[in-house]
Amino acid sequence: MRISTYRICVILAFLFSVNFGFSQGLVENELTTNPVIAKKYYDFKGASRIPTVIDTLSLGTNGFLEDFSYVGPYPDTNLWIDNKVFINRDFAKAPVTLGIATFEGLDETGYPYDFTAGPTTSAVADYLTSKPIDLNYPATDSLYFSFYCQPQGNGNAPESLDSLVLQFKHSVSGWKNVWAKKGSTLSASDSTWDFVMISITDTAYLKEDFQFRFFNRATISGNTDHWNLDYIYLNRIRNKNDTTFEDVSFVYRTPSLLNTYSAMPWKQYDTTDMKAVYSTTIRNNHTTIKNGSFIYKIYDDLGTQLNTTYSGGSFNLDPYSVVGYINYSPFTSPPINYNIPVQTAAKRFMIESILNSAPDNERGNDTVRHIQDLTNYFAYDDGTAENSFGLSTLGAQLAEQFTLKVADSLQFVDIYFNPFLTNTTIYSFNIQVWSNAGGVPGIALYTGTDAETPDYSQVTHNQFIRYKLDAPLYLTPGIFYVGFTQNTNQFLNIGVDKNTNSQSKLFYNVTGTWNPSPFFGSLMLHPVFGGYSEFTGIADAQKQATSELMVYPNPANDRLFINYKSENQKLNFSISDLLGKIIINDVIESDYIDISMLESGVYFISLNNGNKISIAKFIKVKQ
Repeated sequence: MRISTYRICVILAFLFSVNFGFSQGLVENELTTNPVIAKKYYDFKGASRIPTVIDTLSLGTNGFLEDFSYVGPYPDTNLWIDNKVFINRDFAKAPVTLGIATFEGLDETGYPYDFTAGPTTSAVADYLTSKPIDLNYPATDSLYFSFYCQPQGNGNAPESLDSLVLQFKHSVSGWKNVWAKKGSTLSASDSTWDFVMISITDTAYLKEDFQFRFFNRATISGNTDHWNLDYIYLNRIRNKNDTTFEDVSFVYRTPSLLNTYSAMPWKQYDTTDMKAVYSTTIRNNHTTIKNGSFIYKIYDDLGTQLNTTYSGGSFNLDPYSVVGYINYSPFTSPPINYNIPVQTAAKRFMIESILNSAPDNERGNDTVRHIQDLTNYFAYDDGTAENSFGLSTLGAQLAEQFTLKVADSLQFVDIYFNPFLTNTTIYSFNIQVWSNAGGVPGIALYTGTDAETPDYSQVTHNQFIRYKLDAPLYLTPGIFYVGFTQNTNQFLNIGVDKNTNSQSKLFYNVTGTWNPSPFFGSLMLHPVFGGYSEFTGIADAQKQATSELMVYPNPANDRLFINYKSENQKLNFSISDLLGKIIINDVIESDYIDISMLESGVYFISLNNGNKISIAKFIKVKQ
């Protein structure tokens, strides 16, 4: 009976998963969680970032201006009183300036508000609420509130039942809707933004404690139904035609300094791997030509500036409304005049690019930094996932292409699996390495003897899980492929970065023939190289800790069943929350644990058999 119940839970979870179909090919699926937020929440140990003192903001000369150009993932506590939206530089297409706020169906922990909500439901999800603002001005002062918004971006399109809503706090009737927009889909080539301008003349808003807030309606069981918000501006002495801003800005993060990869092993690097130039995207948001300057500096991993500072001089920058993005190569395609030398050990470099123009409304979007790693692994992705790829065929294979310049030993494969409703830790795959056969995977050079399972962690780097090969695989120079064969017809879902593109390096096989990926993006899979001595004593504790313990159903409501091999009839266990606080500490005397008293949320269960500790993560949902 327990087995049947569990199977029903898995089937239902699968049927309710977003965009799942019975495709025989590679499928692009939405994320269920946000690994960036989840890791940051874990780093904070769940400490609240809501200000303890809610001070009242003054418009002053510059007004209330928020362009989200800082490093997130949470909103600036100097301006906002909640933590629900995701501050990032990845989900928007062609943002107004560097950085945006993204609304979806996840809470501040990076996990869904309700794992059980169906994919066609819509409920209130994220809030972005301002601190009180002193608007004690006469209606004649011409107060205007403006912002930019974009549905979907690089993420998932909100449906017509979903919406983004703006509310003002009325001194008599409380929060009132002043603007709303229904969900819609952007075409692949569409990167437009809606500009919204609202005049504030109602005296019920012209008070010392005025507040505004945005919220979205979305499917609250996943990282879906995205809305992007940018450049919120509230000030006096404006007019309805005040739609441009005295602000020259970077638009995107700086890309890799390497020709092919975002990161690569230092042993494989030579100076031909460095780009001759690197690219930036710059936008003048004003209506007039602005004179600006551009420089960059390069630092080593100790923070020491290397013997180079590039200057692009000064240049008159035309308005975006006239010419689009700036097309001046000394600014947007500067030469890399420092050639990172061949390394004798793993090393990290940083390039810092700085714009300058005057006057400029927002200095935070005038500087971008890129960290360049020469370590022990290959990567095409930038370390953040906006989507995922999956296969739904038993025996299906997924492979990514890499090239060695010198012989080396493959030790591990790091993979980011995207958690979703089905408990994929019960499904398995085998790591594989293939030779090259004319540009597609050929003969299998390695097949793992032990079946592996997807694991999810909040404590590892960017949530990649490290899978160790049975023995180091010595590879000679040339093209090789790394991936897996899955032992299930369920989607395992590997994270995909949509801001870099290694589509030409990715292949899948479901019928006996290898096919190129039909989708834009880079798979979050990293082959890790090095000699045995480099990894002596290094083990993937998270993988070892979770490999022998399985809990189900997951999510669970009142009972959590335990699958764990042990000769001991009684096992000590503890359940802790995301903050590490132990909620339950007891002894297991049957094959399940009563968790009915737990609040909804994410928990860790730890089992101690006297010799070692095993850990698993589970989600408690309402009955």
